[in-house]
Amino acid sequence: MGLINPQAASFLVTGSKDTACMFIHGFTASPSEVYTVARIVYAETGITVSGPLLPGHGCSPQEMNQTSWEDWYGRVEQEIRHLKKKHRRVYITGLSMGALLGLHAASETKEINGIIVINTPIYTTSPRLMSLAPLLRYVKPYYRKKQQRDMAELARQGRFAYDVMPLKALQSMHVLRDKVIKELPGLDLPILLLQSRWDEVVDPRSARFIKEKAHQAPVKLVELENSGHIATMGPDTNVIADQIIEFVK
Repeated sequence: MGLINPQAASFLVTGSKDTACMFIHGFTASPSEVYTVARIVYAETGITVSGPLLPGHGCSPQEMNQTSWEDWYGRVEQEIRHLKKKHRRVYITGLSMGALLGLHAASETKEINGIIVINTPIYTTSPRLMSLAPLLRYVKPYYRKKQQRDMAELARQGRFAYDVMPLKALQSMHVLRDKVIKELPGLDLPILLLQSRWDEVVDPRSARFIKEKAHQAPVKLVELENSGHIATMGPDTNVIADQIIEFVK
C-alpha cells in the first residue's frame, strides 16, 4: 500500500458510549470531505463520530484502480463491527458513493439503526461515461475530471481527492449502484435523504427514486437549496449537521 496523504487520513472522535455515527466519503475522495459536518455533530451532541479511509483512496489513482466495491464495503463492515462493540446505536452517513455503501450496509446487517445518504449517485449527470467505462478502461485507465468551479476552493479548505477517475474502479462503483437498486425495496430501517439542488454530479432524480423504491422504510427527503455535490463542505453544512442531529436523536 502506498503512502497515505496526511490530508486523507481516517478520523475518530470518541464521545458517547450510547451512540456513534460513521461518515463515509465519496468516490476518489477521503474523510476530509465529511470531517466538518462530523465535527459539528460531535460538538452539538457528544456522540462518537468516525470517518474511515476506504481502500485505494488517499494514495494514488493507480492504487485505487486495483480495488473494487467489495474492498470499500469490507472497510465499512469492519468499522460497523468496531463501533458496535462500544456503542448501543450505530448510524451511517454517506456522501455520494459513501451513500451507496451505506444503503448496501443497511441491507446486509442489522447492526445499524439508520442511514443518512447525501447526493446518492443512482442517476448521474454523466451517464455516457458510466456506460462506456467497461470498454474505455482498456484504452485509457483514467479519465480526467471536469474542472468544477469549486474544486480549487474545496482543496484550499483541506479536501483531498484525486483529479482523475480510475475507470476500472468506476465500473465497480456502477456494479455497486446496480446492486443497491435491487436491494432498495427490502430496506425497512429509517432513512434520511439529502439532495443538493445544484448538484453537478448527481441527477436530483436519484433521491426521489430511492424514496419511491424503499417503500418499506420510513424515509424523509430534504432538498439542500444552496449546495453542489460536495454539500458537506458547502453553504448548507450546518443544515446537514442539524438534520443528522435531529435524525439521530
